[in-house]
Amino acid sequence: MKSRLATAVTLWGWLLFVSWLAYDYVEYGDRWVIHIFEPARPYEVHGFHILIFLIPFVYTFLGYLVSEREKLLRKVRESEAEFRSLSLHDELTGLHNRRGFDFLAEQQFRIARRTQNAMILLFADVNGLKLINDNWGHKEGDRAVIDTANILRAHIRSADILARIGGDEFVALINDSSEALPRILAGRFEESLNKLNGEKTRQYTLSFSVGFARYDPASPCSAEELLDQADRNMYRSKKMTGGIAP
Repeated sequence: MKSRLATAVTLWGWLLFVSWLAYDYVEYGDRWVIHIFEPARPYEVHGFHILIFLIPFVYTFLGYLVSEREKLLRKVRESEAEFRSLSLHDELTGLHNRRGFDFLAEQQFRIARRTQNAMILLFADVNGLKLINDNWGHKEGDRAVIDTANILRAHIRSADILARIGGDEFVALINDSSEALPRILAGRFEESLNKLNGEKTRQYTLSFSVGFARYDPASPCSAEELLDQADRNMYRSKKMTGGIAP
């Protein structure tokens, strides 16, 4: 579909042509066609007539070039937008990747420091992903990662930042300071896992471990420091319970 500019360029050429024909008709009446092609007229006049006849076709071609240029620019913009999206998102799960998480978390931490809001960071790790890949193949391993992402996505608000930052590692920065939230989320994750495993559509039991860390505006830290703390809490919970724990 032509743009307005391309259409305007084309119509302008044809408008000039029609205007000249209308003028010639008014000037010469019924003899206007004969007048145009009259052989006795000077070569300069014939050259002018030829130019007039070429105008609409030249402008039509210019309109085509304008249209093609705008199509190319639109494709470039779409490609740039797609590249930016891919550079911040994990292709397998559709969640943010590590780059996307770092970019968004930095902004959220800046807001939290200014507004003195507390936050909770969740760190999750798929249990035994290497074993799944080794025994049942990487396709099944991808399925385990996708199912884990879907469970987390189902219980993490869309307004919060959820990301896959590694092969089997997920994080979520939650704008909520409730002390009960880690326990509530852990219970919901376990419930979803039990339901999924109860379907018995896989040869293994899917599970993941989670750890939580709280950002306290009274004792601020960086996103990396909070991430390390949540990571340590996750491994402590994995050793103690072998799975999900607040």
